[in-house]
Amino acid sequence: MPELAPGTNRTTLALCLAAVWILWGSVYLAIRLVVNEVDPFQAMAQRFLLAGLILVAIVAVRRGWSGLRVTKAQLGALVVTGVLLLGLGNGFQALAQVKGLPSGVAALIVAAVPAWAVLLRLVTGDRPARLTLVGVGIGFAGLVLMVALGRGVTGEMPLIGVVLCLGSSVAWAVGSYLQGVLKVPRDVFTIAAYQQLVAAACSCALAIGTGERFSIDYSPRAWFALGYLVVAVSIVGFLAFTWLLTHVPLSLTATHAYVNPVVAVGLGWLVLAEPIGPPVLVGGGIVVASVVLIVSAERRPVAKSRESVEALPPA
Repeated sequence: MPELAPGTNRTTLALCLAAVWILWGSVYLAIRLVVNEVDPFQAMAQRFLLAGLILVAIVAVRRGWSGLRVTKAQLGALVVTGVLLLGLGNGFQALAQVKGLPSGVAALIVAAVPAWAVLLRLVTGDRPARLTLVGVGIGFAGLVLMVALGRGVTGEMPLIGVVLCLGSSVAWAVGSYLQGVLKVPRDVFTIAAYQQLVAAACSCALAIGTGERFSIDYSPRAWFALGYLVVAVSIVGFLAFTWLLTHVPLSLTATHAYVNPVVAVGLGWLVLAEPIGPPVLVGGGIVVASVVLIVSAERRPVAKSRESVEALPPA
């Protein structure tokens, strides 16, 4: 195990790792349960609004209302990253599932975010390690193989769903990159609060623009799944992740990048009876292996917590 910070409680470490692995791995299932009854952008707007208000309250309790003060440059950066990371990153992923893409497959496509992030670094003048680039190549080969098998052999991957989910991954990667170079507040809770509220506004605009009809007449299961997304995924999972960032090496925290899709595939099979056929086993397995390779090659200390945002999923 990588070296831990002095005094780190191993029980707390285990609980936080389990929370990030399981809660963030289950986000795809929860979204699927919600969008089975609720229009996707409406569902995401409600989720982000509730989560954003809770995070605002957390910031106010921790630092007072002054903790929410940001400069114009910071506000602009938070608007851009909130739209990309959550508004489009989560919105497109939810819409992809409405179009018939299995939740487990969506998780595997989203798992390629680190590969897109490396490509962005490459085109902006950075020079990633050779092993990192090998991981990127393997990851994209796995994606192509998974989609080709899924469409040609099993027919379980609608093209529009695949395209939307790829768009989700690219939006998240671009947002991650911009958050690392734009001026954003130092406090991660302030960042998250603004981004959630921006995403709520973005999702609401998309819902109106696409003609979705707003309603709160949901079944108990849909309400439970929506509440789970707000409390368990957006709040508890985020708190666990921020604790990990300050107590353990990034290499350990980033393990969620390849554990989450495995959890998502398992839950999709267990709860929704989604098939685990050759596309998932072969192509998806290659994608997960590439993420392991990229994370391992990129393993190094990170001084600022916001620089680790590439490890976050679009959840």
